[in-house]
Amino acid sequence: MVVRVWASKVGALLLTTAMVTAIAPLRSLQAQTTITPPPLQQLVHSFDISQPDATAYALWNAGQSDRHEVWFRIISGEADHQQRLRVYKEQAPPRSPDMLPPLSTMVHEIENNNPSQWFYLGSEAGFFTYYFEGDNRLIGDPEYDDAYAVRVQKSIYNNGDRYQISFEDISELDDYDDLEIEVVLIRR
Repeated sequence: MVVRVWASKVGALLLTTAMVTAIAPLRSLQAQTTITPPPLQQLVHSFDISQPDATAYALWNAGQSDRHEVWFRIISGEADHQQRLRVYKEQAPPRSPDMLPPLSTMVHEIENNNPSQWFYLGSEAGFFTYYFEGDNRLIGDPEYDDAYAVRVQKSIYNNGDRYQISFEDISELDDYDDLEIEVVLIRR
């Protein structure tokens, strides 16, 4: 009788643990808040990238299998529309410019363009691609529209890269300041 009661309690505990694990996503797959990324060291080169008609920007660890870490934050935004940033992390080479990875690889979503704290995407080894998607909608609309274009300033340092990514939410491509984010990739 005692063994049967004990087995019943252990079974209930295992079932509860399995349910919580299935409901709660793994912590390692989510963006975690942090104070600030490690410093980048010695600027090597900086250049601008414009992608008209792009809705997102993809970056990756340069095909290297070295350890790397990624941080991001919202810098600002001067939009008349409500902005949304979605961040995806996929252990795969980059997709074609007009494709995003599946929603199952999304690691963070922010529905505003207010300056934010830094978010940390973890330390990884191997080839990973990170996608930063900017969407917008008129206040009160239920559906988001894709950004019309993306502009990036990429700065290469001895120990990593810094990206300032700006999204445009109207087709006139006027100022690229509707949603602005900063991304830092550190190579270890």
